[in-house]
Formats: sequence, C-alpha cells, structure tokens
Amino acid sequence: MTQAASPGRSKSPARFVMPTVLGIIAVAVLAFVVQNRGPVKLTWLLWSFSWPLWLLLIVTIGLSLLAGQLWLMLRRHRRWVARGAARRGDI
Repeated sequence: MTQAASPGRSKSPARFVMPTVLGIIAVAVLAFVVQNRGPVKLTWLLWSFSWPLWLLLIVTIGLSLLAGQLWLMLRRHRRWVARGAARRGDI
C-alpha cells in the first residue's frame, strides 16, 4: 500500500529551486562582503566618516530601492485618485 502525499508537500524537484537560488545569492553576498571589507572615506557637506565599502554599497542600493518604491506608490496613488474622479464625473 502506498500513502498519498499530503496536500502541502510536493514530491517534485521544483521545491528545491527557491532554497537553492537563495543559497547561491547568500554565497554571492558573503563573497562580496569578504572581498570589500576595506574602509572608504565619505565626505558630504560638513560630515566626514569612514565605512566599509560593502556597507556603503548595500546602504546605497537599499536607499535607491526605497526611493523607487516610494515613487511607484505615489504614481499608483495619483492614478487611483484620477480614476476615482473620472468615475464620479469630476473631470
């Protein structure tokens, strides 16, 4: 007699794809951090300080992603307001 697979569990190899991809990304990030540990001097307006290069790049990427997400949210909100006004006949 064979047992049926539980509904939440798949027996296909596809269930290993996401953990494998995440593992590869984690190894790549770790290699990036190890290779870019040297300090970089930053000067902006009146401030001057040193950070590791990897931290500077990750913070820069994070702030860029945040700015892009905020821009998309604002654009989506403006479209939503315009559609609501069009439905009400305000335009």
